[in-house]
Amino acid sequence: MEKLFKDFKACASKEAWMEEVLKDLKGKPYDRICWKTYEGFELEPYYKGFEIENIEVKDDFPGKFPYLRSNKPSKKENSWTIRQEISCPDPKKAAEMIAEAIKGGAEGIDLKLNRELTKILKSVNNSKTAVNIEAGGGSAEVFDTVKDLLNVKSKGSIDNDPLKELALNGEFAKGEKKRFDEMKHVFEACKDLPDFKGLIISNGHFHDSGATIVQKIAYLLSTAVFYKEKIAKNMTFSEFTKNIGISYSVGQYYLLEIAGLRALRMLWSNLTIAYDKKGTNPPVDIHAKTGLFNKTVFDPHVNMLRTTTEAMSAIIGGCNSLTVLPYDVCIGEPDLFSARIARNTQLILKEEAHLDKFVDPSEGSYYIVKATDLIAKEAWKLFQKIEAEGGIFEALKRGDIQKDLEELKAKRLSNFSMRKDNLVGTNHVPNPSEVSVCRCKEETVLEQKAGVFSGEMCKNSDVKIAKIKPYRLSEEFEKHRKLTEKYNRENNKKVTAFMATIGNLTMRKARASFSSAYLAAGGFNIIDNNGFKDADEAVKEAFISKAEIVVICSSDEEYPSVAPEIAAKIKTVNPGVFVILAGYPVDIIESLKKSGVDEFIHMKSDSIATIKKIQTRLGILK
Repeated sequence: MEKLFKDFKACASKEAWMEEVLKDLKGKPYDRICWKTYEGFELEPYYKGFEIENIEVKDDFPGKFPYLRSNKPSKKENSWTIRQEISCPDPKKAAEMIAEAIKGGAEGIDLKLNRELTKILKSVNNSKTAVNIEAGGGSAEVFDTVKDLLNVKSKGSIDNDPLKELALNGEFAKGEKKRFDEMKHVFEACKDLPDFKGLIISNGHFHDSGATIVQKIAYLLSTAVFYKEKIAKNMTFSEFTKNIGISYSVGQYYLLEIAGLRALRMLWSNLTIAYDKKGTNPPVDIHAKTGLFNKTVFDPHVNMLRTTTEAMSAIIGGCNSLTVLPYDVCIGEPDLFSARIARNTQLILKEEAHLDKFVDPSEGSYYIVKATDLIAKEAWKLFQKIEAEGGIFEALKRGDIQKDLEELKAKRLSNFSMRKDNLVGTNHVPNPSEVSVCRCKEETVLEQKAGVFSGEMCKNSDVKIAKIKPYRLSEEFEKHRKLTEKYNRENNKKVTAFMATIGNLTMRKARASFSSAYLAAGGFNIIDNNGFKDADEAVKEAFISKAEIVVICSSDEEYPSVAPEIAAKIKTVNPGVFVILAGYPVDIIESLKKSGVDEFIHMKSDSIATIKKIQTRLGILK
């Protein structure tokens, strides 16, 4: 057998690598290429083995306490259960979709509450196909309806998560005491059903409210401690762990999400040690689900790529089961095609990529080991802070968590509007010819997801808090783009941005490309041009196009000679045209404004603010 390692040189030292990097940075600081995460720590682009030597837990075996690498023994490989969400309100259609899902490879069904639930469940062999019910505040009623269909071989769960309901609805269904009494009733009734969980602790509502991975883990751990004390005080933590499951929403940061699942398992083991005073416990069952936070209405097929990387994060991170949401989930009720694509994403990762054959394939990545350690430390620190201040229930009642999420939301939306964070098809390379599609009724997709047994049952609530507010990162852009679409329909004409390209070929093309994408995000039609010989020609063609917006695109050196002339001539003939200059030539800003330039767009300008200003001027935004 030929040995190949002798042909490779030893990897350069970190110092040698750093020396080359600093040369390439040409005087810029090294932290320019470090990732400043929302978690509150920085990650370098590259780590060496010596940089993880002091990390306490990194060499455990898969399937062994504290389960950092995996809660699955190597001999069982990296198997996971493929689950499919069915949220169709029509019982007959829902039953058809369940049958199609099972036939197509789904091993578990996630079922939204439905009045014909019993009838639907009778068609499913729950000893072969796991049935996971989302009933919210109606968990007790639903469980009592279906309990006769369950036996010791039944697989599945019922969510039964009151703090999730409280966070989303602002109050308990039927009051605090009754809701927790019902929760305990369901939990204890499921103790003799080894594969049917009577409690699923979720962080999906926090994920969809913009929470970081650190926050998602800390809130989940604190919720677990609260429930343990509330309904299972006489149980060991190991016994409690056997009777519950975790629902963990996965987001867009591929490597960090892998690290997050590893950190979660390790920190869960920390709870066991704290409660049971021993270094062993059964692993907690982790269900992963692709979140809604980064999904988009425009260019929805890109959502397939997003859910694929999220599914890979969940699988490589070691989830026990996984739900991939359909790519059109933000448009409305998914159809059979999008449901099949969601299911097939997992089938391809299992049957073709063979990700089920390797336990903890990320082992050996210094980057992931380092990220796991940083996430675990920050999450444990936040968890301890929450507990020291009375626990998660008190934190929700005080509004601490809501305040933290709102502050983070402001930061995320600012970065998104400033294009520091991007979503393809929304604020980055949008398709200007695309028209939005919506199959929703009056309520939004997120309201539909949150509205399981909510308001109608909150008649006697004795606890009222500020709700957490799930949102999608792309919503504000989508809202303004739809306003432009509506205006176009009502006026039977597309609001158009004309690129007045002139001068230096490289700069005019670069700035026209930037401006086209910038304005297409607001739904404006784009007319790009190859370039004009002078200001007169540019102005003439702009008027022929009847464009409501004209963008002057040239180089900073040429702007003093051409931009004032173009702006002044346009404003003289038609003051209503919105004139934009691509760039921000500091020395001549005031003179450009006086000549008629209304706005400057560049890498540091606020996209949403600019779009709103244009829409207000043109009468699109009232």
